Amino acid sequence: MIVKHQKEIQFINDCGCLVDLTELAKAIQWYSDKPVARVKHIYMYGNYPAVSIYKEKIHVHRLLVMYWENRLLNPSEYVHHHDGNKLNALKDNLSIMEQRNHQSLHNSGKFLTLSHRQKLSEANHKRKGIPHKKRYQIPQAQIYSLLATGMSINGIAKHYGVDWSTIKSRIQDSPDLLGVTE
Repeated sequence: MIVKHQKEIQFINDCGCLVDLTELAKAIQWYSDKPVARVKHIYMYGNYPAVSIYKEKIHVHRLLVMYWENRLLNPSEYVHHHDGNKLNALKDNLSIMEQRNHQSLHNSGKFLTLSHRQKLSEANHKRKGIPHKKRYQIPQAQIYSLLATGMSINGIAKHYGVDWSTIKSRIQDSPDLLGVTE
């Protein structure tokens, strides 16, 4: 069944969010290009109240500010809660800030203890992502002797079980080896 006309939206506030429900209904209709469900739940998504518009979960404070500004927000634009209450999505409590200004506002005056910095460092080492290059200690004399016998860079790399770029960077670290490769 295709709904052609939007019925009045009713809200079930599961998280106790402070919000103007008529403004939120207008914002949902503004954001959506077609009619939405008549009953909407306001629930906690992460640390903030959110609503679902079809399969998309949108934080209430961001949705309302987008509606009031009549534009989509950039990912670098944050919505700041003036009173610090994440559940308060009233108009006079919200404003747009650039990411760097918002972070510095919330982090000013904070000091990380040595143990906390060490825990952050350990977590960064354990995190997934771009792997760090492993350093191989291959003596220059051995590379020199293999190059002198006529072995190629690829051959030397296979001999040590490393990538060819490792051998090439080792050669570039020592310009005197460059004269040997003929």
